[in-house]
Amino acid sequence: MIAITKRLLLLSPLLLAARRAFAQSGDAPTKPGPSTEALDKVAKKAIDDYFIPSYEGLRDATAKLVAAMGESCKNPTPAPSEAVRAAFTAVLQAWARVDFLRFGPMAEKARLERFSFLPDPHGTGTRQLRQILAKPDPALLEPGAIARKSAAVQGMPAFEGLVFATSDDAETSAYRCQLALRIAENLNLIANEAVTEWTRAGGWRDLMLSPGGANIVYRDATEPLVEILKAVVTGLQQMRDQRLLPALGKSIETAKPGRGAFVKSGESFVYLDASADAIELLVERSDVFSLTPADAATLLAATEAAMTEFRASIAVGKPWAEALADPAAYDKLKHAFDVLKTLEDIFNFRFAEAAGISPGFNALDGD
Repeated sequence: MIAITKRLLLLSPLLLAARRAFAQSGDAPTKPGPSTEALDKVAKKAIDDYFIPSYEGLRDATAKLVAAMGESCKNPTPAPSEAVRAAFTAVLQAWARVDFLRFGPMAEKARLERFSFLPDPHGTGTRQLRQILAKPDPALLEPGAIARKSAAVQGMPAFEGLVFATSDDAETSAYRCQLALRIAENLNLIANEAVTEWTRAGGWRDLMLSPGGANIVYRDATEPLVEILKAVVTGLQQMRDQRLLPALGKSIETAKPGRGAFVKSGESFVYLDASADAIELLVERSDVFSLTPADAATLLAATEAAMTEFRASIAVGKPWAEALADPAAYDKLKHAFDVLKTLEDIFNFRFAEAAGISPGFNALDGD
């Protein structure tokens, strides 16, 4: 069942602004917006060329993680095998492709939080995982049992904590490995559910491609476009305010490397780079700039230049914790933070004005 909260969001000032922008009013001259056909074309490209393939990629990556963990648990070791590490990196990169899409199946049944409980400023996941390991319960290793626990111990951060935190005790290592395997299976289950809910008859693909009429989620062709634009802005804000800012702090003296994403596995920069790739790929595959033909080339060039600058800024040549303690590297990461704001302005203002639409509030407003 579609969450009622989804409909309430679409009745927010975000949608009202979009409808005003597209409405034909005799009271005042209104900048013509894109045609319904143009909007439908962008929505279809976003869904068929980005959303669904990305969730399918996540499904496939988590399946490989399950296989790698199953093999590894035959002979548990304190450190992850190369196969497990590679599989985890692949899942992380696949997750970066969709973790900013805060609508659709992942917004239902707490799937997004269960897959990756981030941010976790109070260390809830670490604390709950520590409690589980202090008194290992074999019942938790039963298939499906982990899915009934707190979201904080169901997903990627919990898997990372189990696999990349060394333990010399053989018995504990065996339990940790089996628990990590169950979490990997849970990740695969969630990813499979997301693919099914996107592609089944009457699922999210059909909802986005058939607005209006009895569709209570998307009333007209503007709403799927607002969803796509909102996702881009959300992704940029998530990178800036949830992945970089908590670690940067107000200065190098107050930096907190542990507040970054996927620090235990040493994959913080890999994740940030994959997140930038995701935003760029969504923009490219949806062809969203086709809605502003007169400004498309300029907007695309500005986006590509800013993305290149962002990647250069996070290429500090040092591990995450060392980078946040090194003045030169820290300054580069601060600049990366600023570049993300530049990118957000491209979509929030320059593109929005050129297309005659406003993304308004995004999924992170109020967090």
